[in-house]
Amino acid sequence: VSTQSTGASGYLLSNRMAFCVGGAVGGLFGDRIGRRRSIITGLIFQIIMTTIALNCYSVMWYVLFQALNKIAFGIIMPSAQSLALESCPAAKRFLVKVVFGYSGCAGAVFGAFVGRYYEYYGWRNVQLLVTFPCYLALFTFLFLDPSPRYLLVKGEKKKAEQIVRTFLTRNGKQVDEKFCLTSELDIKETPGSYKDLFKHGLARHSYKLMYIIFMKGIFASTLYISMPYLLGTKTKGKVESSNDPDNCYSINTRAQSNLLTAFLPDLVINPSLLLVAQCYGRRTAISIAMFLSSVSFLFSVLLSFGSSAFSLAIGTAIAAIAAGRGVIMLYTSELYPTTLRGVATGMIWVTDNIGSFTSPFLAEYVILAVPRLFICLAATGVGVSAVVARTLDTETLNKPLAASVADMPARKRSVLSI
Repeated sequence: VSTQSTGASGYLLSNRMAFCVGGAVGGLFGDRIGRRRSIITGLIFQIIMTTIALNCYSVMWYVLFQALNKIAFGIIMPSAQSLALESCPAAKRFLVKVVFGYSGCAGAVFGAFVGRYYEYYGWRNVQLLVTFPCYLALFTFLFLDPSPRYLLVKGEKKKAEQIVRTFLTRNGKQVDEKFCLTSELDIKETPGSYKDLFKHGLARHSYKLMYIIFMKGIFASTLYISMPYLLGTKTKGKVESSNDPDNCYSINTRAQSNLLTAFLPDLVINPSLLLVAQCYGRRTAISIAMFLSSVSFLFSVLLSFGSSAFSLAIGTAIAAIAAGRGVIMLYTSELYPTTLRGVATGMIWVTDNIGSFTSPFLAEYVILAVPRLFICLAATGVGVSAVVARTLDTETLNKPLAASVADMPARKRSVLSI
């Protein structure tokens, strides 16, 4: 999609700002009102905003409600990440991320495919089609169990025990009548805030993770939206000067088809990297992802723009750094305790999107002027991230999740190591 107009850049920027707001709010909501409640709240808000956007007849109002829709999506993600990992055994967490990764990739490929028929069916029908999963997700989460780890932190021991009993029974395990998760008053901490991520010896981890994900936000996002130009399909498409959303669009079918090449390497790299994370550790996997991305960026500089080899190289670089983001999210959820898990994943989500703030303008003014220089800068910044990842001094591979900050130094065994 072309970013050659101020309107397109402004639309992308408003989306990133909305994601930041939603991620920040969602992280706090997840730690205070519960993962499941936060997700349901976000889904209801998303359905309402999307429905209103479908009935807009002004571009300004459409952009506004789409931005509010992105806020809702940002609210959902930190809690969805936390709930998924808090409800599965330590050895199976990487499989949860494989599902997350493939779901995101499949959704992006499906979206690019649907976009090819944008002009034929009209934007309202396409928007209605991609809205349907929100209703399905809401129906699913209404019947999903809350996080037992979060319930313990909130002091709801009996309810947490009942949920764990259900988990064990569903997996064919016998449950003792005297089954008990933890003694009373073991967990005394209350849900924290973003400033707590830089206390208790956690600051060194927080700053390093923020740097790595910030590099991903700047370079991967900029190069991704620049793919039509880099693949030799740059065009402004058809742009109507109109305030009517039905007559205001910019479509390049060939560019959208070539964008699919960015997802093909992801189908292999994403699960492979998570397998490395499970066998050799999270820190090693993050470092490998950033190193592979850096090398692929450097290799792509030597190739002709628009060639198949260049498409594969740049697609591999973007896929590697995106897969590294998935491991970072996994590592963050395992590293920080239950009392801070929501705000920690929210921090990663917000930092990623802050890094993406400049991507529309970098794509429009820097990529078009000095693309090879920018790719070299990307290789350098991401390469430094690989080194930073190796300096993370805590490994979380198959370690029980900590319930509170007090659990972290000695890595005490979790009350829910099932």
